[in-house]
Amino acid sequence: MASKSHVTVPCPSHPTVNVAKIIKAALEEDAGDLGDVTTLATIPESTQAVATFTAKNDGVLAGLGVADDVLAAVDPSVQVEWRARDGDRVVPGQTLGVLRGSARSILVAERVMLNFMQRMSGIATATAAMVSALDGLPTKVLETRKTAPGLRLLDKWAVLIGGGTNHRMGLYDMMMIKDNHIAAAGGIRAAVQRAEDYIRFIRPPVPTTDFYISQQCSAHHHHHHHH
Repeated sequence: MASKSHVTVPCPSHPTVNVAKIIKAALEEDAGDLGDVTTLATIPESTQAVATFTAKNDGVLAGLGVADDVLAAVDPSVQVEWRARDGDRVVPGQTLGVLRGSARSILVAERVMLNFMQRMSGIATATAAMVSALDGLPTKVLETRKTAPGLRLLDKWAVLIGGGTNHRMGLYDMMMIKDNHIAAAGGIRAAVQRAEDYIRFIRPPVPTTDFYISQQCSAHHHHHHHH
C-alpha cells in the first residue's frame, strides 16, 4: 500500500524493541515449526478468497498499522483495503476493511491481525473514555508500565491512538522515585540526592529531570519537583 492515511499516529520509539519483532514472535507462536496444518491440508494453494473485517462493538479502532505489517510478513501479495482509520469511532456491523488474495495466506494472517487490532482497540476505547471524561480540563491521561509482557510498545501506541499521552516507556528513559525507592534509600532526601548525583556525575544526561515522587497515603498523591 502506497498511502498510509489509515495510520493516524506514529508508533512510539523504543531503543531495543520494534513492531517487526513483536509480529515475528506472534507468527512463530502460531506456526510452530510446521505451519497451519489445517489450512495446508484442506485448501489448495491456488484458492483465492475475500475476507471482511467487521466491527462487533462500539469503540475506537486501533492497530491498522500493525495489521498491515502482519499481512506484509505473511504474504505481501494479499491486498488490503481499509475503510476506516486508527482513532475512528466504529459501530457494530461496520466494515473496517477487506482482504483479497491467497486463501491460505489470509487464514494464517487474519487471527494475528485481529489479536493485535482487538487488544489495541480495547485500550484505545478505554483511553478515549477517560480522555472524554476530562474534556475541557488541562489534564492529560498517562499510562503506566503495567503492560502485557512483550506488548508494551503496542499498548502504549494504542493509548496515543485513543487520545492519551505516553508516560515513560520503561525504566531507562525517566527517573520516577516511588515509595519503594524511598524506603530502600532511607528516605526522600537520600533518594533525591542520589538521583541528582546520578544525573550530574554518573550517567548524564537522563532525558528528563522531573522526579515523580509518589507516596501511598490514604490517597495517591503526585508531587512534581522541577529542577
